[in-house]
Amino acid sequence: MKTNTRVMPAMIVMIAALATGMVTTTAYATGKSDTDTLSISEYANWGDPAMAKIAVDSGRALVNHLNTTRALLDTDKITQARSALVASREFANTIQRIMPYLTVVEQLQDASNKIVEENITAFKDDMLPIYANLDELQVYAPEVAHRTRGMVKQAEKNAEGGNKQRAAKELTETATEISQHTVYLPVDFVNGQVHVALQALNQKKPDVTVAKRAVNRALDSLTMVIEEVTATNT
Repeated sequence: MKTNTRVMPAMIVMIAALATGMVTTTAYATGKSDTDTLSISEYANWGDPAMAKIAVDSGRALVNHLNTTRALLDTDKITQARSALVASREFANTIQRIMPYLTVVEQLQDASNKIVEENITAFKDDMLPIYANLDELQVYAPEVAHRTRGMVKQAEKNAEGGNKQRAAKELTETATEISQHTVYLPVDFVNGQVHVALQALNQKKPDVTVAKRAVNRALDSLTMVIEEVTATNT
């Protein structure tokens, strides 16, 4: 079901506060300081600079959550680490609810990997959440959304015509196009790794090694995105 992202100012302020560790009203609600304006100007070429900054700051906050978890695991504080993982999962879910389009890159990559083995009916089912997230992306980056929707439709047309290899390639190209022109976070992947870590710690004899490995994978995926964004805007 499509979320009406145009009527969420309070939720946007909330995610901004969470991402920056603030509990007071943020600059997005009260007006921007010189520092805020300077930071947002870094994303001036993106569809919605303010939302781009919130997404990046949210990614950094999620990194901080997971770094806390890793530090607790390193000192064998299992109960606290489990609580930190739950907090990480809840924060990631909040990001995804507010900005669901952030995961469209992952969805495109997954669809590209699966298309060769799947029949066209299954492929069409995979396309439904992608089109829904492109609708969300339309709010923040309309030009990118319009361009990539055309690429996805072409991929679907090639898949229906039996050229699955070409369709898979086009979906990969679409994912690249989106990741180069908008903010995205691998929230689905992070949630999966958090789930693995929690399962490992919830065993009768907690498997700290498996939990650490999952947390490190989640951190690597997020850090890669944040560093890429920083490099793009320096």
